[in-house]
This record gives sequence, C-alpha cells and structure tokens, in this order.
Amino acid sequence: MLDYFFTPKSIAVLGASNDPLKLGYEIFKNLKDYGGKVYPINIKEETVQGVKAYKNVKDISEDVDLAVIVVPRRFVKQALIDCGEKGVKGAIIITAGFGEMGEEGKKEERELVEIAHRYGMRIIGPNCVGVMDTHSNMNATFIVNAKKGSVAFVSQSGALGAGIVYKTIKEDIGFSKFISVGNMADVDFADLMEYLAEDNNSKAIALYIEGIKNGKRFMEIAKKVSKKKPIIALKAGKSESGARAASSHTGSLAGSYAIYEAAFTQSGVLVAETIDDLLSMARAFTQPLPKGKKVAIMTNAGGPGVLTADQLDKRGLKLADLNKETMEKLRGFLPPMAAVKNPVDMIASARGEDYYKTAKLLLEDENVDMLVAICVVPTFAGMTPTEHAEGIIKAVKEVNNGKPVLALFMAGYVSEKAKELLEKEGIPAYERPEDVGSAAYALAAFAERNLEV
Repeated sequence: MLDYFFTPKSIAVLGASNDPLKLGYEIFKNLKDYGGKVYPINIKEETVQGVKAYKNVKDISEDVDLAVIVVPRRFVKQALIDCGEKGVKGAIIITAGFGEMGEEGKKEERELVEIAHRYGMRIIGPNCVGVMDTHSNMNATFIVNAKKGSVAFVSQSGALGAGIVYKTIKEDIGFSKFISVGNMADVDFADLMEYLAEDNNSKAIALYIEGIKNGKRFMEIAKKVSKKKPIIALKAGKSESGARAASSHTGSLAGSYAIYEAAFTQSGVLVAETIDDLLSMARAFTQPLPKGKKVAIMTNAGGPGVLTADQLDKRGLKLADLNKETMEKLRGFLPPMAAVKNPVDMIASARGEDYYKTAKLLLEDENVDMLVAICVVPTFAGMTPTEHAEGIIKAVKEVNNGKPVLALFMAGYVSEKAKELLEKEGIPAYERPEDVGSAAYALAAFAERNLEV
C-alpha cells in the first residue's frame, strides 16, 4: 500500500525555506494547511514560515511517514540516508539532475533506489513536481491546489502536469489525486494503477506517458485494473522527433508508438489523442455505464446536434432509432418546427420544462442507451441555461434507470452556473462536440470490454 504518500500522519520537508524564490518555500507553504504534522528541515534557519525548524530529519522525536526532498542535488543521497535511518516510509524527490542527464545520472538514480529499498522505503521521482490528494487536503507540490474531483491524474512530465492542473481549475474540472512521477526511478505507473484501483475517491485513472521501463508488468497490472476501473492514457513521443525529446526529458525510452498502442489495446487501456481527449474521457465516469452504443441527442439548435452526431459516428457510436410512441409524445408538446427524430431539435424557444419532458421521454425509450443533452446560448428574453440544466437533472432523478447522461453546454461564461449544477449531480458538462464525443466513446468502450454487452 502507498497510503503514506497520500494520507501521511506526518511529513518532513527537507529543504523547506523562508525564501519565496525557492521551491522549498512553496512546498512547505502548501503543506501548512494539511491536517497532519508537518516539519520543516533547514540546516541554517531556526524557524521556517513561523514553524520550528530542524537541522536533520533524525532530530524529530515523533515518527515521520513521508519526506519531501527538495535539497540541491549533491545533498539528496545523504538526505535519503537520513530519512531511511529515521524510518521514513516514503520519499518524494523533487530535485532534478539524475536519470534524465544521461548514464552517470542514471547510475546515481539507481543508488538512490538501492538506499531507499535497504530501509524499506519507496521513492516517487526524482525530477518531479510532487503529489497532491484533494480529498485529504494534502498538497506536497509547489503548485496551487487542484479542484476536488474523481479523476486520478498521473503525469510523467511535471511541468505539463502542472499546466493541466491550472487548466482544469479554469475549466472547473476536479482531480482526486495528482501524481507527478518524474523519472520513475522506483514507484512507477504499474504501482500507482494497482494502488488507485482500490481508491474509492478515484473513479478513473488518467495517465500522461512518455515511456515505460517495464512493459510486461505495466500490461499485467493494467489488464487487471482495467477490469474494475477505467484507465485512459495519453502517449507522447509518437513521432521520431517526439521520442527523442521524451528521452532527453525524463530519461525515458519512448519506443515505437505502434507497440504501445497494441499494448494498451491488449491491456484494456483507453487511448486519448489529446489533453482535452484525456480529460473528457476520464470525467465521463461519474456516470453509469451504457448497455450499448445507441445514443439519443436533444438540442435547442440544429448545428451542435449535427456536429455531435458526426463525432459519435466517428468514434463508432450510433444514433438511436426512437420508438414511434416517443416521437408522437414529443410532437405533442414541442413546436411544429421542432424535429422529433434523433437528434431531437427542440428549437431555440425550448425552456426548462421542454428539456425535462424531452430528456424523460428519451431516457425511457428502450432503444436509447445513452443521452447527450445540448444547450447553446438561449436567445429568448428571460431565459438562462440554468433552467435547462434543472430540467435535465429533474428528468434523470425521476427516470433513474441507470442510463448515462452527458451534457454539452455551449454558452461560455453564460452557462457557468448551469454547468456547476450538472457537475454537482455527477453529470459531466462539456463545451465542445469533440469532447462530449470522446466522453461517450469512453463510456461505451469501457462498458463493451467489461460488461460483455
């Protein structure tokens, strides 16, 4: 178990600082809000950010579960030995300059792992941003807190991972955990997948991968984990140039993308093509799994319905053939200009009540496996997307038959409140047809592999 990386009772920050320009300052500042005990280690200072400092981790009288090491490279080895002698269980090594620097660096990196294992300690890193658990309010990184959510995000690139955290905050997307693995000298993707499979706060596992050192073990663990929890991977280094860049970045051997793609398919890992793809697919799993690939689309504008239909078709999903009875009931309350075949275009005048009645009928239709509810900017006075969101939520609660619902609200800042309402109910709300298409595909693909539909 790797609990000590995410819910430690006590943490020591080796290299904690009073200097706002140093990483040790930001890491310790972020950890001051954590519920457990946090000890700053600094050989020069008596206090760090108002907290009593220690010269050495061994000077702390209480047990220490986790160490965050952010000292200069030449001191890392001794810092790790001190942690081992103290009985620390896990160490996050932020410091760079090891395996990514070539053979000499790789040799030093191996020495660090040997030291750690001698003391029964595990390492995340080196050359990483750190670890964050939004549910235990632990931020052992030098970046801002991610929004709390249900996606565990594991990134081989620290800076890209950090950039994605900032992106998700802006887009109101939540993570359960953010783990920057860096060079993966010890703890790797396989270890983390195995751990996250049992984590109740994580409904999906998203991976940014540059290279995998032990492909056989990755596949074995992924095959086992993907039977109970979705794994979505974004693989970098597909091209020759990208593979070279990955090697110099984290010391990874990127290898042939075709081999990775085949390995992912055999292991039940869903493949994302872009960052937006990765996030869209992972977010979908707050919803139940569909029993098939037949999708109903409801919209208040024709264009987005057509674009979404294209995206679904491109990903191997089908538009459901609605029952005649469903279409007759839709015709009974929608305006004459509305289209009651799938996609159901309720036209621009559709209000919240129309969304409620339409969503209810589509969810009750036995030919429908999944519903995509679309809303563009309402053009009629006194109307906001909030009432449309409320209509969808009401229908889902009333029907309650386990069919997944995905929302596409294309109104920018105008629909922020509506999207908040939907997300609160576990209905992911997207902004582009491509994203909702990826989400629908992920649900259907995972269901097909695991429910044998």
